[in-house]
Amino acid sequence: LGTKVNRKKVETLVTVHVHQRDIAEELMKLVKERKVQDANDFDWLKQARFYWRPSASDDVSSDGATVVSITDVDFNYQYEYLGAKERLVITPLTDKCYITLAQ
Repeated sequence: LGTKVNRKKVETLVTVHVHQRDIAEELMKLVKERKVQDANDFDWLKQARFYWRPSASDDVSSDGATVVSITDVDFNYQYEYLGAKERLVITPLTDKCYITLAQ
C-alpha cells in the first residue's frame, strides 16, 4: 500500500463498500419478500441516493447538478473534500443518525 495515507484510504473504501454490499443484499431480500415494492417505501427512501438532475444547477455549473437524497430531503452535492479520514465502523445506529441529521 505504500504510505499510511494510502492504507487509510483503502481501509475506508473497504469499510464503505462492505456496508454498501450489505445494504444492497438487504434491499434485494426486502424486494423478494415484497416488503419494498416501489420507490416510495421507507426502506428505499432511508438510503442515501445520488441523482443527476440535468435541469438543476449548482454553484459550479448551470448544466445540471448532483443531488443527494435521504428520506424526503434533497441536498445539492457541493464537491466537498474532507481528505482521507479514518472510518472505524458503519452500524445501523450510524445510519439512523444520518437519517435524523438530514431532517
